[in-house]
Amino acid sequence: MVSKAIKDGIIKALRTAAFLLAIIIPISLGVTLLRHTGFFLWLADKIEPAMRIFGLPGEAVVPIVVGAFADEYATAAVMNGFSFNAAHSTIIAMVVLAFHSLPVETVITRQIGMPAFRMALLRLGLAVFTGIVVAIISALFIGGNMPGTLPDAVVAGGAIQSGSAAGGIFDASREVILNEMGMGVLNTVFLLLRVLIPLMIGIELMMAYKIIEAMAKKLGFFCKLLDIGKEALLPLLVGLFLGVTYGAGAIAEMNRVRPLPKKDMALLGVFLFSCHGIIENTYLFALAGANAIIISVFRLAIAIGLTAATGRLVLREKQEENI
Repeated sequence: MVSKAIKDGIIKALRTAAFLLAIIIPISLGVTLLRHTGFFLWLADKIEPAMRIFGLPGEAVVPIVVGAFADEYATAAVMNGFSFNAAHSTIIAMVVLAFHSLPVETVITRQIGMPAFRMALLRLGLAVFTGIVVAIISALFIGGNMPGTLPDAVVAGGAIQSGSAAGGIFDASREVILNEMGMGVLNTVFLLLRVLIPLMIGIELMMAYKIIEAMAKKLGFFCKLLDIGKEALLPLLVGLFLGVTYGAGAIAEMNRVRPLPKKDMALLGVFLFSCHGIIENTYLFALAGANAIIISVFRLAIAIGLTAATGRLVLREKQEENI
C-alpha cells in the first residue's frame, strides 16, 4: 500500500507540476522582462498618490507594484531596499498578501474552475480594505500614520533600477536577462517538485489510511462554520499552510477524481486568497520588519469571517430562488 501511494504520489506530483508550470513560467518570464524596463517605475509613479489612503510614504508603492506582478519573496527583497518602519512594513505586507502574483494566480484560478474575474476583484478590494484597517491598527499600537495622512519620505536603497542603464529599453544585457530567466525557471521547477512530491505522496497515504475522513470528523465544526463540504477541507488546509499555488494543485488533482461543487470552489477561493501560506509568509515579512502578530491573526480572522459571511449569503440567495 505504501509503495503504491509513493508511486501514485510521484505521478500526480509530476502531472500537477506540469499543469502549474505551463501557467507560471510564461507569465514569470514576461514579468522578468518588464522588471528590466522602466515599466514598474512608471506604474509606481502613477499610483504613488494612492499611498496616502494607507498612511504610507510614496516609496511604498514600489514593493506593492512589484508584489502585484511577482511574489512575496520579491516584495520582501524590495522592502529591504528601503528604511520602512514596522508600521509601514506591516501595512505593505497586508496589502501585498491580498493581491500578490495577480497575473499567475488569476490564470491558475480560472484553470481550476474558480470565478477568476470575481476573485481578482475580491483580492483588489481586500487589499484596499485590509490596508486601511491595518493602517488604523498600526497607528494606534505601533506608531504608524492614520489613513489620509502622508508621512515623511523614507530612504531608498536602489531597490529597482530604471530601464535605461544599458542604453536601450532594458537596464541589463541580453545575456544577464536570459540567465536570470533560466535560473528563475530552474528554481521554480525545483521548488514545485520539492513541495509537490512529498505533498502528493502524503495525500495518497492519507487517502489510503482514511486519515482525511478522520480529519474531516475532527474539524467538522470548521466545515460547518465556513459552509464547505468535507472534501474541500484538504485543499483548504494545504493552501492555508503552503500557499495558493499548492492549494490549487491539490484542487486540480482532486477534481480529476471527483469535482468539488461550485459553491465549495468559490468559498475556497475566498478563504485562500484572504489567508494562505500563513506560516511562511508571516515569517518572511517579519524578517522584513512587519509585525507578525498583526499579519497572522488579522489574515486568519478576515478569511474565516469573510468566507463564513459569503457562505451564508450564497445559502440565502439559493433559498430565495426556491421560494
